[in-house]
Amino acid sequence: MNFKYISKNELRGWWHWIKTGLEKVRAKGHNSWLPEDVYCDCFEQRSFLYVGLKNGKPVGFTVLQPIDKTLHVWVAYMENHTHDDFLSGWQHIQNIANNANMDKVSFTSVRKGWTRHAKELGFTPATWEFTL
Repeated sequence: MNFKYISKNELRGWWHWIKTGLEKVRAKGHNSWLPEDVYCDCFEQRSFLYVGLKNGKPVGFTVLQPIDKTLHVWVAYMENHTHDDFLSGWQHIQNIANNANMDKVSFTSVRKGWTRHAKELGFTPATWEFTL
């Protein structure tokens, strides 16, 4: 899989496809943000959008936010992926974090399946949250 950084000047051309994926992620319980929040953050370069390509066709994307010395995975989406695709995406994120001299990679998810994936990748839980 290849990964393409989507610059602010390219964002509009990719937006229809990205927004569709964002809506699918939101439908699974991530509704504290709107797709427009993602667009704005990427356009203002507070977050960075990478599209995963297989045979030149987009199959997924990730939105990354640098926060101090942590690279936060705000959104990750992939269509019909294999485990190898998943690991390729994870390696790509680690490379970005290493190249940017980050100390950590973080993500937040309400989906129970991520508990298994997080452990497999070496993540440790750091925050417990109670919502009033």
